[in-house]
Amino acid sequence: MMKRVFIIVTLFVSIACIGCSNNVPFGGRITFEDNGEPLPEGTIGFVSGTNQARGDIDKDGKYTLGFEAEGNGLPKGEYKVYIQAVQVELQTGPDKNGDGDPDIIGRKETPLIAKKYANPDTSGLTVTVDGKTNVFDIKVERNTATQKK
Repeated sequence: MMKRVFIIVTLFVSIACIGCSNNVPFGGRITFEDNGEPLPEGTIGFVSGTNQARGDIDKDGKYTLGFEAEGNGLPKGEYKVYIQAVQVELQTGPDKNGDGDPDIIGRKETPLIAKKYANPDTSGLTVTVDGKTNVFDIKVERNTATQKK
């Protein structure tokens, strides 16, 4: 009888803790500081010691982060932030392979934001995940070569 009760209690606790985590759901929105338009694509990363979390930036500038092995969200702590965002333009040429589509002969990548954001040590962006605030909105400078006039 005791063995059966122990198994039932263990099973109940295991089921109750599915999805339990000390991680805090985390996300936000990235916009350009000159006009408030959203950064339309890219990736964002948070780094703390050996921990790293990445997330994709959608067309509205929104992102969410998490450590895949530990579930969604971030453990509490201090993080350095980096953002990588490039516009990719494929260069095409005549259809030489006969599949009916132009052949891709090259690609041009143009950074959308200032180069400093690509590295967590130079971005100037830090965040504290404290379990109370789970939104971190960011304003970024455009790449001067692509800055709108």
